[in-house]
Order: sequence, then structure tokens, then C-alpha cells
Amino acid sequence: TLYIWIDGNMSNPNTMYNQNLEFRLNAKATDENSPSLATLRRLGLVVNDGTPDLSQIATTDEGIYAAEDDYGTSYYFRGAVTNNYVKFAGFYWRIIRINGDGSIRLIYDGTSAHANGESSTDRQIGTSRFNATYGDNAYVGYMMGIDNECASTTICSGSTRTTSYSQATSNTYSSTIKTFVDGWYKANIEDKGYGNYIADTIYCNDRSMYMGDGYGTEATTYGAFKRIEVENSPVLTCSQQNDRFTVNDTSKGNGALTYPVGLITVDEVEMAGTNLDGNNSSFYLYTGQGFWTMSPSDFYIPYAGVFNVTSDGCLRYPDVPDWYGVRPVLSLKTDVVLSGTGTQNDPWI
Repeated sequence: TLYIWIDGNMSNPNTMYNQNLEFRLNAKATDENSPSLATLRRLGLVVNDGTPDLSQIATTDEGIYAAEDDYGTSYYFRGAVTNNYVKFAGFYWRIIRINGDGSIRLIYDGTSAHANGESSTDRQIGTSRFNATYGDNAYVGYMMGIDNECASTTICSGSTRTTSYSQATSNTYSSTIKTFVDGWYKANIEDKGYGNYIADTIYCNDRSMYMGDGYGTEATTYGAFKRIEVENSPVLTCSQQNDRFTVNDTSKGNGALTYPVGLITVDEVEMAGTNLDGNNSSFYLYTGQGFWTMSPSDFYIPYAGVFNVTSDGCLRYPDVPDWYGVRPVLSLKTDVVLSGTGTQNDPWI
């Protein structure tokens, strides 16, 4: 029932009697049963309308926006936000977004709470190559169809070549960086009893192709290259199930992971506030250190390339044997109870 009240302060309210009045009511509908919306409300967070201008970097606190992911509606933080701090398992994290399934996606941010714009090596768990071997399209993979032929302390082009796209992307062997991340997770999350709090959600290593064949030494550019370099149109969905890394979920994901942990995608980074065109030392992901994403960019002989965030806070796509920082990404389950307000001095705990 909608009640319309006539203003009693009108000069002559009697003129409203026996009149036919026409009103227009604008209503914005939301899914009251959405798990991501329920998490958002539980944290007392408010969403902005519309979509921000992703062609521009975000140097101020632009708040929270909505976009679709593989589970439903996701809510992501953008710019110099100050209300996305979490303390969990003895470490500090920043919320990247509320996943569509209601879980809370976090990126590692150190052993203490760091302010936006603060440069610190503490905001990563160390440095690593993405892969030590680089001479095949397979090596853009978080997992791949041929093993590294070089130890992580050395680099080489390798002698084995994949002969098909399905072989290159068969997720048989772990990348150098996955081995590093898994080892850290086991020691600091799983072995310390925190694994029960972690959701099995998708981590996207998008190997969909923009141009090329995606195997051997065939020149190839991948889907993220098109979205970030060509179109400036990042997304939170992952187009191929084989690239959706999960542990046990094989309905939406690939079930290839040992532990429910991954890295941030280049799409999530651009939506958080930076791009290829400008440096940004203000948005919440800036650490003053270069660090890897898990989004393939290209293969041009002889190197495979994956996107990273530079020490200046912009996006680039270096070769996989380069050394950059590692910042694990994991997701807290929807039923985890958080106290606090999410600020640097009062993080959600």
C-alpha cells in the first residue's frame, strides 16, 4: 500500500478535493536472497549506483560498485578505500570484493596494518618467478601441461614444446609461483588450523585467446590482453571452466587446486583503481613493490608473459621468469563472524 499525504500547509488544500492525480513511482529492485548482498549488509557497507570510469585511475575513495562474477553479483572496492582492512590468521588483509556467493575475497597485506600509499616489502610474502621456464605458451599457466625444466633459482627456455592448446592448458603441473603460494598457505593457514574458515572459490587464470593458437611457440595474445590493453573493459567472470581454479568444486571450477588460494586477476586490479596508462600510489593495492597477478597476457618468442602491478602502481606484462612480489588471495566463508569496522585501526577480525 502506498500512502500519498497532501501537504496541510498549502494555501488552499481544499482545491485538491475531487481531483484526479497522476504519480510516477520509480522503484529499484534487488534480490533479497542474494548471499553477496547479505554479506554486504552484515558488514554495514553501501553500494554506489552505476559503473565508474575505468579508463581513469582512482586516487580517492570511490567506494563500492557492483559487477557480475561466476556466482552472481559481486561488490568490489575501488580507489583509496579505508574500510576494507581484515585481520585474520595473524596477518592483515584487504578486501578486494564480496564474491557473488557471499564469501569475502582478501589479498595479503602484511604482518601489520599499512596505510594507503605506504611502500613496504611487508605487504607481500616474498618474491618469486611466475615460472622459471619461459619458452612455451604453457608457461603463462598457473598450472600447465608440461613441467618446468628449470629450477626456480635458474631460468631457461626449455626444450619440450606443447603441440596442442589442450596439452598446454591441461593443468598437470604446478607453476613456480603456485608451488610458492601453496607452501606458504600450508604452513600459515592449513597447518595452524585456519583452513576451515576458507571458502572454495574460483581463482581465474584466463587462458582464453584473443589472437593466436595458445600452444608451443605460436605468437598468442590472451583474453585479458584484449580486455585491458585494447578495450579497457575488465570483468569478474572467467570464460573457461578449465581456467577457473578450485579445489573440490567441479560444477563451476576445474577442481585442480590443492589448497583454496590463488592470486589477484588483472581485471580485479583495474577495477580496484589502476590501468596501463597511469601510475597510482594512492589506491589500496599499491605497495611500492611490483607484484604478480595470475592473468596471462601474451607469448612472443621466446617469452611467455603475465600481467603484474609495478612498483609505481600501474599495470604491465613482464616475462614469466622475472622476479616480483607474491600476495596470496583467499576467500573467507560466508558464515565467518567478523567484529570491527574495517578501518586500519579497527580492522574486521
